[in-house]
Amino acid sequence: MALRPNVARLRDLLLKEQVIDEFQMRAALGRLEQWGGRLPGVIVDMGFTGDDSMVQTLSTLLRVPIAHLGMLVRDDKLLARLDAEFCQEHGVFPVSLRDRVATVAMSDPTEVDVIDTLAARLGARVQVVVAAESEIRAAIARHYRGESVAATRRPDNRARDAHIEATKGQLFELDTRAPPKPSSASSAQQAWLDKAPGANTMLDEFLDEPSSEGLTAEELQRLESVRQNQTKTSAILQAVQALLQEKGYR
Repeated sequence: MALRPNVARLRDLLLKEQVIDEFQMRAALGRLEQWGGRLPGVIVDMGFTGDDSMVQTLSTLLRVPIAHLGMLVRDDKLLARLDAEFCQEHGVFPVSLRDRVATVAMSDPTEVDVIDTLAARLGARVQVVVAAESEIRAAIARHYRGESVAATRRPDNRARDAHIEATKGQLFELDTRAPPKPSSASSAQQAWLDKAPGANTMLDEFLDEPSSEGLTAEELQRLESVRQNQTKTSAILQAVQALLQEKGYR
């Protein structure tokens, strides 16, 4: 397919920096052609890299500052110059306007035609900063629509994969000790806890009775599984009881 010049340039830069591989890039370009959007956002949405990695890479390659939009103060006069639909369509958000210089966050700073349109609409020279597309979406929802939306940021898959690789083969011991009894429990409550029967007492007695000898091996195995599950449930219930007592509930 014929790519727009900025998309082709960005594709080459991201492949050169090994942000993603050739196969992932073909998949991202296919989705971009079918559904539209911007290449950085598509790559992140598909899970090929994380928000932070993409933003840092674009900042380094294109030499533009990084912007985080979570703490921006609402500027009604500036918002009035750009409508929400335009910002949503082009992945931009107006940050500030001072001395006829408009700072605008973009998820893809290579879109020169969008920058020209911004300059015309804002009547100012545009200074571009790069931000994660998820932050731009959240800022549009918060400032234009008054919606309380947190940016859903994707983590860096490479960092996750490195952690998985580093811990591969390691064994982790499960702590099966019973939860400690709260020191604030009354003597009567403590005595009740000490004497309370386990949730699987009846099952224990049944399996210990001679009548259980007539059961098949499969039936005994099922009963043993039930007993193990009830043991876990009993431990959870005792932990909840202890927590309630510690918090002063009776």
